[in-house]
Amino acid sequence: MIKSTETSMVAFTSYYYKSVGPLAVPPSLVFYTARNILSPSFILGQIPDLFNLLTSIETFRRFAVLKAGEALGWQRYYEIEKTHGHAEDVRLLEVSEVHTLQCFIDSADAQRNEYIVLIQSLVPLYIHYLWTAGESCLLPQRLNDFFPGSMGVETPSSLLFHDDLSDDEKEIFGQFRLACKGWFNLVLDWQEKRRENCQQKGCVRTKEQVDESFKNDFHAVFPQPFQSLQSVQNVEDYMKKVETMIGELEKWFSPRSNM
Repeated sequence: MIKSTETSMVAFTSYYYKSVGPLAVPPSLVFYTARNILSPSFILGQIPDLFNLLTSIETFRRFAVLKAGEALGWQRYYEIEKTHGHAEDVRLLEVSEVHTLQCFIDSADAQRNEYIVLIQSLVPLYIHYLWTAGESCLLPQRLNDFFPGSMGVETPSSLLFHDDLSDDEKEIFGQFRLACKGWFNLVLDWQEKRRENCQQKGCVRTKEQVDESFKNDFHAVFPQPFQSLQSVQNVEDYMKKVETMIGELEKWFSPRSNM
């Protein structure tokens, strides 16, 4: 029942995002939905949904940085105005507030890189999960979502993070795609050798036994590329930073402000 509710929430959030745009989606809804995927246990099968939620959160962060810059611009403008005896009724930001806004701006590149690294860490984690999952038939579709055109067909990706990658980031993902392809080929080679070895030994087992044996052997040879708990913590750390930015801006400035 809980998993069904979480899936419905993800579907609703994704639909709402695509219908009205990321900035019209309440941030609290996006954070809540993402955390339903991360806890109480990380639902690895919903990592593609998590990607689109993280893209929404990254959009919130970039918008917050933009607004922080505008606020500092107005701060400098009114500081000059006040030196000429104008705008005496305008309250300037406190030194601590100016410092916080400047920190938001100064950390923008590092947090953007943090977002890209998150995506890169979650892709192999999901592929590793999907290889032995009940829905492993989705692997070609998901590989195209992660790396459009990788399956030889120009099918658009369903993942939104591709939409705002810079040229440098696209280059990084191109190299990342080659690394994933190398791992992919290693698994396929191991899988074929395992099949041949089983045929030579004349293995006779039920489908359930074959599936369980394959899963155990796969995990023994190819351990999870990233620990799930660490991935959850990394995503949570990133989200908390963005939540803090949004919270500070909403505290200091009216949400209806045209600043």
